[in-house]
Amino acid sequence: MEPSETEPEAMTAVRFTLDAADFAAAAQDDLLDKPVTPPRGRNISADWFDTAGYTLTRNGLALSLSKTRRGFLQSLTQRSAVWETLVPQAAPDIAACPPELHAGLPDLLQGAELQAIFTTSIKRVTRHAGGVELHFESGFIQAGVEKQKLLELQLRGPDTELYPLALALAETYALRLQPASLAARGAWMAGAPRPSAVKAGGGLTGAPCLDDSVALLTQSCLAQFLANWPAFALGDEVGAVHQMRVAMRRLRSVLGLFNRAFFAPEFAIFRDEAKRIANLMGEARNWDVFAKLLQDGPAAAFPYEPGFTAMLAQCAAHRETGYAAVRSLLADPATTKFLLGVEAFLARHGWRNGLAVEALAGLAEPAKTYAAQNLARLHRKVRKRGKHLLHIGAHERHLVRIELKKLRYAADLFGGLFSGRGKMRTYAETAAHLQEELGLLNDLTTAQELLARLEARTTDQARAIGIVLGWCAKAGNADDRKLAKRWKAFGESKPVTD
Repeated sequence: MEPSETEPEAMTAVRFTLDAADFAAAAQDDLLDKPVTPPRGRNISADWFDTAGYTLTRNGLALSLSKTRRGFLQSLTQRSAVWETLVPQAAPDIAACPPELHAGLPDLLQGAELQAIFTTSIKRVTRHAGGVELHFESGFIQAGVEKQKLLELQLRGPDTELYPLALALAETYALRLQPASLAARGAWMAGAPRPSAVKAGGGLTGAPCLDDSVALLTQSCLAQFLANWPAFALGDEVGAVHQMRVAMRRLRSVLGLFNRAFFAPEFAIFRDEAKRIANLMGEARNWDVFAKLLQDGPAAAFPYEPGFTAMLAQCAAHRETGYAAVRSLLADPATTKFLLGVEAFLARHGWRNGLAVEALAGLAEPAKTYAAQNLARLHRKVRKRGKHLLHIGAHERHLVRIELKKLRYAADLFGGLFSGRGKMRTYAETAAHLQEELGLLNDLTTAQELLARLEARTTDQARAIGIVLGWCAKAGNADDRKLAKRWKAFGESKPVTD
């Protein structure tokens, strides 16, 4: 619901990278407030501290010191919260930290010494647009001999103003979201453990209303998608791409579920874009899965077949093309505009627009009621579509798998709202086992499609392709008994809806 008059709206910070021309032009855009005097840049040089084992970084904390006219400004950051304190010298002072953090910091550090691990040197020009503060920052991050240039725009303000402004700027300038903080990037440069792929967070808990659930679940999908960008950029490509695809699929599921309650054209637009992104990432993911199937299956069983070496080399080339497409996708300003568009829609509660006045009261109803209805509906749909699961073709089984994914996502997203959480987990696990079995069969079908894209340039390569085709056919037939067992278990289960 809308924030009360006595409760200030929470502030959000979003960071973007952009090229030099757009950086200069955006600072003079007509959307920004006109200052009485020309804005002046502020030079900020800071040392960032952590232990040798990167204790602060690993626990989501960042501590920096910068020199000011009045002394040294110590900044301690935890997620989006920042505490600033003046200290007398250029050394961290744990005692000066706020009470709510000071109590736990000594135990966290366990006597480990804090040392400077990297520095930042930034020129910041601050502008405003209504309640939004814009920081135009240029400079660099340096850790040892490694130096990384910085040309970024940070927006800070309430969601209702920040996201519409960011979206308006993105229509003119090539903004690209930068999901990693300065502190995290500096720590990674200095040697902190690289980020790994981030799985989906938990679903709803407590007793949220239906209106609040739209934003909570949609933002959880966006958060998972963004959280995997650093992992993708810094090495964990396989895990990050998989989790970003999951995030987009979950987003499509969430938007589809809520579109049944609130008809809004944006739901369909966002779902189509999420599908496009997931499908583009699917090319890279499919070649990863196929290469692993080859290495663990037929190539391991026939180690002396010379054709597999050339086949795996072709797979690697296709895989690299797929990952290059993912890199281009994340760097494309259109992807940033899509994410900002969803956030702006959430900030203005856009799903309310299509509701009749008398229907608005339904938004305050418990999400649990709507969740129970949809879980029961999706369960029935899977049972109906999979009625003859053992006797239908690959395409029809794939359609069953799609409906099962929707059910799995709904169970994960809404399961925490019900009293029988243990029973819901058991149900979700039963559905997961069936989904996994259908996924293996789908991988075999996809493998045959990818084989058709490989070139049999020699007799050895043609022979290797034939071996893989035979392997896939045999594996598909052998899995029917296990599939029957999984389907029977699912048929005997039902979601908890009380």
